[in-house]
Amino acid sequence: MLVIGGGITGTGVALDAASRGMTVGLVERDDFASGTSGRSSRMIHGGIRYLAQHQYGVVLESLRERAVLRRLAPHLARPVPMYVPTPDARSRLELRLGLYVYDALAFGRNVGRDAAVSAEELHRAIPGFDHPTAGLKYFECRTDDARLTLEVARTARSFGAWVANHAAVDALTGEGRVTGAVVTDVLSGERFDVRARAVVNAAGVWADRVQAMASQSPRRLRPSKGVHLVFAPGAVRTHAAMTLRSGAGDGRYVFVVPWEDRVYAGTTDTNYEGDLDHPTVTAEDRDYLLAGVRQAFPLVTADDVVASWAGLRPLLGDRDGPTADLSRRHAIYESPPGLFTITGGKLTAYRAMAEEMMDRVGRSLGVRRGSRTRHISLGLSAPLDEALHGAVAAAEPLHLDEAIARRMVYRFGDDWRAALDLLRDDPSLASPAVAGLPVVKAELVLARAREMAMTAEDVAVRRTRLTTLDERARLRSDRGASGSSI
Repeated sequence: MLVIGGGITGTGVALDAASRGMTVGLVERDDFASGTSGRSSRMIHGGIRYLAQHQYGVVLESLRERAVLRRLAPHLARPVPMYVPTPDARSRLELRLGLYVYDALAFGRNVGRDAAVSAEELHRAIPGFDHPTAGLKYFECRTDDARLTLEVARTARSFGAWVANHAAVDALTGEGRVTGAVVTDVLSGERFDVRARAVVNAAGVWADRVQAMASQSPRRLRPSKGVHLVFAPGAVRTHAAMTLRSGAGDGRYVFVVPWEDRVYAGTTDTNYEGDLDHPTVTAEDRDYLLAGVRQAFPLVTADDVVASWAGLRPLLGDRDGPTADLSRRHAIYESPPGLFTITGGKLTAYRAMAEEMMDRVGRSLGVRRGSRTRHISLGLSAPLDEALHGAVAAAEPLHLDEAIARRMVYRFGDDWRAALDLLRDDPSLASPAVAGLPVVKAELVLARAREMAMTAEDVAVRRTRLTTLDERARLRSDRGASGSSI
């Protein structure tokens, strides 16, 4: 089987198929998570806002999968408290009712207990909030979407899947039925044919383009742009995440989320008709988010923005009406025979989507083995607290900062030992990759040795997030050009 697309859905399909014992190849024309899967809101969440749109099925699935991900990848799905200011009794009651339904749909799989909070407690959690009021607190999980995608790809590879980034599909092959693809190695220019009994189109916002290689099916996707801004350390003073009403009076909300030593805010949800490869953050996008953030942090200015990103959601729907009203459900269809397309959906629910896709493909191919991914860990097999304690203890005789030891666990899971071995052999790799940023030089080495990074952009944008921490950051070193795999 061939999978087209190296985002979270494609890598999830590859893992599900490989763990069922199938022979699987995956190709991605750019890098893993270079599209939507590396440009999301970086939250593993149940989608509380979808309750207002009566998308109960989406919420139920997301809450279930959030609990699964917390178990499979505790280092990449980390709980974060979400504070919601409620300045009046009516808004407090409405949110309370929403959280009651949210908790009920979770069936005991809550991340933490939601609660009413006083203005004093909210101020302690968010000291920079200009006019703290009473509010409510609930819990979601924070992630690094690109690292999650990468760990799924690496796990698929450990089950025997062949995964290749920078490998573009030029054409689909077969007469009447898709039986493979013509693929080009983008870095070398070499072309080769791949034959497959089934081809899965998991190309995200580019799925219609892949579909058009084999059929005249009408366009199904309507891309929606989501933008996020990253603020300099200290510009937005908060210890917890919070949810604010946008400053546009459109009924939407803006999330403010601590990340590393910075804070990011998002997101927008606007119709997009531009270049799918290069969505940009416009002045209008920036002003929209700044207006929302300034309601709580009025001293924040555009000068405090050090980075930003724009991603495209592959939503299903017609061309009319606001994209915010479109369902976040996914769809799976086969057209023409041999080409299975999966579109839509949410980051949180990728595993369930992949399982459903492989059940469908399996029936077509006569493969009866069921999914195993509910029980396959993603990069960390030990309990998180045990790994953190072990890393800190192992770092002490190396005279390494405790924060670096913990960072190696959050970044590399079980491979924190190999990361510390690298630091023991070359202590200089514990120094910052870029002055003022938390990324250490060892991460540049591991990006290539462990994580299939092929280009400087792969390293800076997705493996280390240097350019998301600060758009002015540039690699000082590319130490990952050599080194053995881990």
